[in-house]
Amino acid sequence: MNTKSNINQDEFYTIIQKEFWLKWFSKLMFTLISVKLWGLIACTWVSTYLLLCHEMVTVGNQAYELGITGAQWVTFNTTIWGLIFGMKEIFRVMDNKDRSDAKIIKEDNKTKQEIAKITASTMTPTGAFGTKSTYTADGKEVVGDEPN
Repeated sequence: MNTKSNINQDEFYTIIQKEFWLKWFSKLMFTLISVKLWGLIACTWVSTYLLLCHEMVTVGNQAYELGITGAQWVTFNTTIWGLIFGMKEIFRVMDNKDRSDAKIIKEDNKTKQEIAKITASTMTPTGAFGTKSTYTADGKEVVGDEPN
């Protein structure tokens, strides 16, 4: 949840709620300043211009094609749009995976700390040879002359 805003990122809103329009406007603004959007617009505009201005030019005995054909236009645009939106989805999936992994790691660390506390609480205050235990009550190992 974003602490600087009063809008909860995990909730869904209906169209009649103010928060819906705030999130919608925010998403629109971020999309408009997105490099991906401008890249798609530029690629589509240039390829469309080259498609519309397509002509054959003969220089000497050589014929040159200025512009692109319809098949080249379709191939280029579907490739560019597919790559950009495909990468967007890949990053979205990876972000969700990273969040789940972080949650699992946090729960795993909590479990390890609880096990260490249980283990430390069952240890005697002195070791087998009359030395002090090398573990504190919260499961951390004491090394050397460290104070508990």
